This record gives sequence, structure tokens and C-alpha cells, in this order.
Amino acid sequence: MVTIIGHNNGKLKQLTIRELCILQTDADFKDWTVWVDMTNPTEQEEETVLIQMFLFHHLAVEDCQRERVQPEEGDHFPKVEDYSDYLYVIFNPVDIPLGALIHANEDGEEPPLSINFRTRQLNAFLGENFIVTHHYEPSSAVDYTMQMCWKNQSILGRGPDYLFHIIIDQIVDHYTPVMEYFDDVLEEAENRIMASDSSDLLVQILRLKKSMQRFKRITTYQREILSRLARGEFELVSTEEMVYYRNVHDHLVRIVDVSESYRDIINGLVDAHLSVTSNRMNSIMKVLTMLSTIFLPMTLITGVYGMNFDNLPELKWKYGYFLVLGLLVSVATGMMIFFKKKGWLD
Repeated sequence: MVTIIGHNNGKLKQLTIRELCILQTDADFKDWTVWVDMTNPTEQEEETVLIQMFLFHHLAVEDCQRERVQPEEGDHFPKVEDYSDYLYVIFNPVDIPLGALIHANEDGEEPPLSINFRTRQLNAFLGENFIVTHHYEPSSAVDYTMQMCWKNQSILGRGPDYLFHIIIDQIVDHYTPVMEYFDDVLEEAENRIMASDSSDLLVQILRLKKSMQRFKRITTYQREILSRLARGEFELVSTEEMVYYRNVHDHLVRIVDVSESYRDIINGLVDAHLSVTSNRMNSIMKVLTMLSTIFLPMTLITGVYGMNFDNLPELKWKYGYFLVLGLLVSVATGMMIFFKKKGWLD
């Protein structure tokens, strides 16, 4: 689906692809500001808009179509490229799948610990008087900005660079619930470490670490993009709009810092799990050592009286069995009292 809106003389108008094509040949087109949003477009729509109408570079078009042509490759990482007449920007919105569980469900089953965040690819072509957004999945940031344009028709009139800042600001704002989800997952991981030393839990924590590294890599790339947009590297971003990009950049810097701290927390969880496992192993070995120490003299006594030599004392004494049995109990009790006084049984 292709949605096109244009702003001219303080008014907003919805256009069709045919009307935009005709408008591009008009000398007054430079007075318009046009936004073309392509949501899950067909191949024919991509051919018409991206190649025939705007003449975008074939490499940029290939990156746009990556999700459809090479779905096994996943989303393209964020980047910005300057093609002189326009900028090509890729951003990766991130969200958490609906129904993602952290705590035990009604049946008491604990779901595996994982940060199942999902990324999407949002492509944007930013020109002097136009912006083209392209995405195969619905985008709440684009929908929100489209509604804002109809409510306040002067937004699009401020230029495509201002409009694009609103879109990426919404994308960055949606990172907040994602970070809250991360925080809940890490808290649940800490609770489970104290309650279990399962090797499967360590595998889950290592997966958390891998997911967090992926999230940090995405946000770091996007931070660098915003840094370039905010410091005046590209002429298509006006000086007046740079302050808005710097504001979004500051928000993303804080998110990157928090994600870095989360990665440190996960490293601490790995160390804590290994420490808990080691302590429990030490406790088990302590109990086994105590039992072995107690049974060692008892084994010695029974071994001596198990040697059936003819001249062995007490061998034929009728109270000999009870004497040895009492001796075994006395030795075990004495050693238990000794260990208790030394504090070795605590």
C-alpha cells in the first residue's frame, strides 16, 4: 500500500501515484513537500515509485527489498548514505512480541529466560522537498507521524528533515518499554539463580548475553547515524532541525549506556551462577567428607574384628558383638560432637 500526502500553501492534500507523477513534471513541484509512505508494497509499486519516479540508486533499492528478496538474511543494520540529492537511511525499530512471558504461568511452569525482541527495517529516502518511507511491516512510528500531519498540517510544511526527526524520535521512544522488559528478565534471572543451579539456567543466561549484545550493536549503529545527522554532516538536514536530532541522539545515548550496564549485569549473573554452583558443590563435598571421616575409624574397627584369627581377643566372648557395636556408636557420636564444637557442621 502506498500513501502519499503533499503540502503546499499551508494545506495538506492526499495524492495518488498518478497525481504525484504528474506533479513531478510541474515547475511548481519544488514548492511542494511530499511524503510517500510505502507499507508492504508490491514489486510493481516499488518499481514505479523507487525506480521510475524518484530514480533512486539500485544499491539503495536492493537494501530496501532485502527483507522480501532475502528473508533468511534478516534486517539490514542501521546506516546512512549520502547520494548527493537525497539521503538513504535505515533504522531498526525494536519491540517485544505480544504475550512474551517472564514469570511462571498459571500452571506454575517457568518459561525460559530470553530477550525475545523483534527488529524491523525502516527505510527512508530524505530529499530536499520529499521523504519516502519504505517498510514491509506495520510501523507505529510512521502511523503516529501520519496522524500528527493530518492534525497539524504545518508539520509537513516544515520540511522532510523535520518530519523524519519525528519518526525516529518515536522509534527511540519505543525503546523504553523494551528496556523495562529487559530489566524484568534480568531480575527474574537473579531470582532463579538463587533458587537453582541448573546447567540449563546457565545456557539461558548466555543467550541473554547474546541477545543484549545484538541490541547494543543495533542501538550503537543508530546512535552514530543520529550523531552524523545532528552535527551538520549532511546539507539536507537544515541547521534549524539539527537541534531536534541532537535531542533524539541524547535519548539514544542514554539507552546505549543502559544496555551497556545490562551487559555488565549479565556478566555478573554468569559469575553469580558459577559461584552458587561452586558453593553448593562445596557443601555437598563437605557433607560427604564428614561422612567419610566418621566412617573411617568405624571401618577400621570392623576391619580388625573381621580378621578371623584363632588368637583374636574377644572372638569367642559372648558380649564381644555388643562391645564392638557400642564402640562404633561411641566413636560416631564423639566425632559428631567434636565437629559440632569446631563449627564444621554449620
